[in-house]
Amino acid sequence: MTTLLVNDERLECRVVGHGPTLVLVHANISDIRSWEPIEALLAENFRVINYSRRYAHPNRPIPAGADDPLEVHVEDLVSLIEAQAEGPVHLLGCSSGAFISLLVATRRPDLVASLSLEEPPVVSMFVGSLPPRVSDMVRLLLTDPDAVLAFAKFGARTMSPAVKAFQRGDDEAALDAFCEGVLGRQAYRRVTAGRRQQMLDNLAPHRAALLRPGLPAFTPAQARALTVPTQLIRGASTSHFQRRVNQRLAALVPGARDVVVGHASHLVHEDNPADVARAVLELAGRTGPAAGRHPQSQAGDRPTERSSSLRP
Repeated sequence: MTTLLVNDERLECRVVGHGPTLVLVHANISDIRSWEPIEALLAENFRVINYSRRYAHPNRPIPAGADDPLEVHVEDLVSLIEAQAEGPVHLLGCSSGAFISLLVATRRPDLVASLSLEEPPVVSMFVGSLPPRVSDMVRLLLTDPDAVLAFAKFGARTMSPAVKAFQRGDDEAALDAFCEGVLGRQAYRRVTAGRRQQMLDNLAPHRAALLRPGLPAFTPAQARALTVPTQLIRGASTSHFQRRVNQRLAALVPGARDVVVGHASHLVHEDNPADVARAVLELAGRTGPAAGRHPQSQAGDRPTERSSSLRP
């Protein structure tokens, strides 16, 4: 373990393995520990940089009343890559970490060799802006009513209860509402006590993100203009809402793959690390040298590619 100074913020980091550089970008309510199930597998083929994002455990906690916009994390990741890598890196991001990785690849494609995105919450591809305008929702209702239904259910059953619980100061109820909606009730029940504690350790910045800044916009035009080799990775048992997002993004990004990982929920690499590691290595191998041996499956089925039924 070491500490990096990134944009005047000290970030906990671990570097393991040898080969092309791969940077891991974790989700909200997560930190450097969330990659432990897959880190050693990836280190067989990559020089892996695993860091805790700004305000994530064990870094400096978020100050009371501060915002936690995703844009700051984008700037941190750009600075980290520039300081710690020679040449472009492979990126593997999970959830909000995948969105951060996507924004870095969009703005600085010179820094990114390949992009593996586990279920990024890129909602604005459907509605144009956040919060959505009434005209955008009407248009989406006419062109893709199934997406409207998925978003409405996610908003009513997940986001609204989580935000209301945070607003009344009941953080654990907010965590339960959010995780049951994002992971699914059965998957959330399987979360270990240690993983739940990790979520609680990182709940304060998640609260700030949900109550104030929200997510940045990302448009279909930006997706079509992306030049970095990309794959969208989703769990076979992920929510209908997230499946729609992954399929839409995979359909828009030129040459992108829609990879479905068996026996996995939203926490794809935690549920099935071997198959995610294999998918990352396969993409990296097509974009440049990837030294080392191919990781062997230890759980679940081989990841499968599915062509999206959605059109740009």
